[in-house]
Amino acid sequence: MEAPSLLTLVIAAFITALGCFTDITRRTIMLLSIQAIAIGSATLARCLIDLVIGLNIEALIHFFAAFAEWFSAAVVAPLILYWGVTKTENIADKPLIEARKLATLIISISILYILWILQSQMLREGRIITLSFCILMFSFSTLLMITRRDAFKILAGLNMAENSLFPLLAEIPITLVPFILTLMIFVTAMGTYVIIEAYRDHGTILVDRWRWLKE
Repeated sequence: MEAPSLLTLVIAAFITALGCFTDITRRTIMLLSIQAIAIGSATLARCLIDLVIGLNIEALIHFFAAFAEWFSAAVVAPLILYWGVTKTENIADKPLIEARKLATLIISISILYILWILQSQMLREGRIITLSFCILMFSFSTLLMITRRDAFKILAGLNMAENSLFPLLAEIPITLVPFILTLMIFVTAMGTYVIIEAYRDHGTILVDRWRWLKE
């Protein structure tokens, strides 16, 4: 596996882990955008190099597909969430788990994945390393979703989980890319709409307050 690709995955995993500790909603959305930029930069750069070297239609299609995926994850989805925050509130809430326990859990998960990679017989294959980092980032994103009450942070965690699968999307047929991107944007837009409507009804974006007020 190339060193730049490995470095971007390490940075993306670190940024995803940071998302579990952010308190302000807009900071979480900012980390979502940075995570997407880090994850997609290596794939986008590789497609650009192939385009410059190959100068053919196939390379051009792959480049535009990679760019569309990168732009949707790094710009479109965060902007939708940011717009939702402007229509509601930018709050600060802490994880449901104590920060020290949360850090211990994240470090433990990271160590387990590193040991798994080192003991793997396919260590030299780039695919197993990429898959391992995708699973690691997906785990961090899931942890973000289940430890927060802020609906926008939960939705940002869902987007981070989707972004963690970005390196694997390079292997899918090009014809499926528009469908996947449309679905991702649709889910983000609908989630934002639901949060805004809930905020209008309950005056808060904290999901536990929604349940309490309903009762």
